[in-house]
Amino acid sequence: MNLIRAAALSASLIASTTGLAREIDTVLVVSIDALHPDALTEAVAPTLHALMRPGHFTLQGRSVDPPMTLIAHTAMLTGLSPQASGKRDNDWQPGAPRVGHPTFLDDAKLRGFATAYYYAKPKLGYLVSAGVDEHALAPEDGVERARAFLREPGRRFVFLHISGLEYVGMRSGWLSPEYLGELSMIDLALTPLLAEVRQRGAHTLVVTSDHAGHDRLHGTSHTEDYKVPLIVLTGPEDRPLALPTAYEVTGLRGVLDELLGNIGRREPAK
Repeated sequence: MNLIRAAALSASLIASTTGLAREIDTVLVVSIDALHPDALTEAVAPTLHALMRPGHFTLQGRSVDPPMTLIAHTAMLTGLSPQASGKRDNDWQPGAPRVGHPTFLDDAKLRGFATAYYYAKPKLGYLVSAGVDEHALAPEDGVERARAFLREPGRRFVFLHISGLEYVGMRSGWLSPEYLGELSMIDLALTPLLAEVRQRGAHTLVVTSDHAGHDRLHGTSHTEDYKVPLIVLTGPEDRPLALPTAYEVTGLRGVLDELLGNIGRREPAK
């Protein structure tokens, strides 16, 4: 996201988040890999669709160039473009250097949250930073790990990456019946986790994605490949956030920063 758009996004949140920082004790960020915004209908994904209240979502978000998993997630967590972060390739192997820039998980740690990072693809291990208390490659049990982590007391911040749609998209096509069926299963799997977060007192829920796709392709320069949704919900009080349509994945760190606020920074959780 360019600096002008990032500033506009942050400014739009300030009025609605004043006084909120000291209240939030639970944050869950869910990134559903390869989620096309057009798939988020009530019939296909009723749980996620129910979060899409006026002022709480945009279906007009944009990924980075190129719109690929690790590149986009690095931009999402660091708030930096691929050019600024230096992460322009879509690969990482265990033992190789990890991210060299702070992420929003580091920000959360500074604010006193215990942090967890669960990811479904090995290459996303690149984003395990010093501010992550618990992490795991969890392609099958990420939701259950997140639920277990959030059952513990204290301030908790979880990033959960869910995979599956990209494989169905490459096999059967984005927005195909098979693709929509996979999203329905993801939606069902997320239902108890989202319900538990909303019962945990003051909370923030974020649902987004790294990129979409078209036909049986993704990661290209096609317009559809860049599309991403953003849903942001705070509770227990319903606070309209007036999210702009000019959202880009590099803006998520700024969104979280405004929601949690500098005044929310505390000593790191033990």
